[in-house]
Amino acid sequence: MSAALFDLDGTLVDSAPDIHAAACAMLGDLSLPILPLADARQYIGDGMVRFVKRVLTRQWWGEPDSGLLTRAVARMQFHYERECTVRRRVYDGVSDTLATLKQRGLRLGCVTNKPERFTRPVLEACKLDGFFETVIAGDSLPSKKPDPAPLQEACNRLQTPCADTWMIGDSIADAKAASAAGCRFAVVSYGYHRQGQLPAAEQVIHQFSDLLDTV
Repeated sequence: MSAALFDLDGTLVDSAPDIHAAACAMLGDLSLPILPLADARQYIGDGMVRFVKRVLTRQWWGEPDSGLLTRAVARMQFHYERECTVRRRVYDGVSDTLATLKQRGLRLGCVTNKPERFTRPVLEACKLDGFFETVIAGDSLPSKKPDPAPLQEACNRLQTPCADTWMIGDSIADAKAASAAGCRFAVVSYGYHRQGQLPAAEQVIHQFSDLLDTV
């Protein structure tokens, strides 16, 4: 294997407390009921707009009023810009494992559905930005995961075949994108999983350092 691509939220970083704080502030602005942290963890994974839709409707694929959605997304962006690096926590073993993978000669990239204006500050605050040769955010391309295009673009930038690349993530979107792109897929068992269900994967990673035995 010549490269590894990593999801961000729920894979490298526990960002749910910051996302939850921004969501609660947004809901407060709109005079709507506050969201439990456990629900926020469930809703993460398909980009900010879909997250806000879930928060507003409390349904996985619910569609709120378009005017309410526009206001809510604007308030979510406003608050998350201020909250995105306050409570975030790098999962145990991430920094050391990424350093070892680089030492072994693997090309590393980050592929996330988080907008770039928030992705870069989180990576920098967590001191992870130096590990990645490329970062594909949720708005870097016209499409995002589960579309395979972000993974294919990352492989193109790293000049590595998709078939020689692992995607490491926690969500169904990661799994579907990897399958469609022809990448191998490993899922972390500690991430933000829909209703506690792990997506199908070649390997299950219980501790991030276990990745050293997989890749």
